[in-house]
Amino acid sequence: MNFSFWIIAQQGGGGELMSTLAMFGVIFLIFWFFLIRPQNKELRRHQSLVSSLKKGDQVVTAGGVFGKIKTVNEHTVELEIARGTKIEIERQKIQKTREEFEVSAKSGASTTKADPKESEDSSSSDDTDEEEDDDGKKKKKAKW
Repeated sequence: MNFSFWIIAQQGGGGELMSTLAMFGVIFLIFWFFLIRPQNKELRRHQSLVSSLKKGDQVVTAGGVFGKIKTVNEHTVELEIARGTKIEIERQKIQKTREEFEVSAKSGASTTKADPKESEDSSSSDDTDEEEDDDGKKKKKAKW
C-alpha cells in the first residue's frame, strides 16, 4: 500500500545522481582533451623519432646536449658532441632533432624582444666587476 510512495521517492532522488554523473563525464572529457590526448600525441611523435634515428642525424638529448649521430645500436646511439668527442646514450633520451629545436627556439624568441642596449649593459655589469690592479690599470674580474 505504501510501496508506490517509496518508488516515487526513489525516482526523484535519481535526478541528482544523473546530474552528478554527467558532471563527472564532463570533467573526464576536459581531462581527455587537455591532458591525456596531447600527451599521447607527444608519445607517438617521440616513438616515431626514436625509431627513425639514423647515422648523420643532428639531435638534442633530454639533457640539452647537441650532437651528431655516429652509430645507431638497438638500445643506444653514439653521438659526436665535439670533434673527436663521442658519447654513448640511450636512444630514448633523444628529445628532438636539431631542426625541431631551431623551430621551437625561433617561435619562442619572436615573442620576447629585448632592447639591445639593456641586454648589453646588463650582461657587462651582471657577470663582471671592475677592479684596479697594482699598476692602476682597470681589470675585469668575474663575479662567480
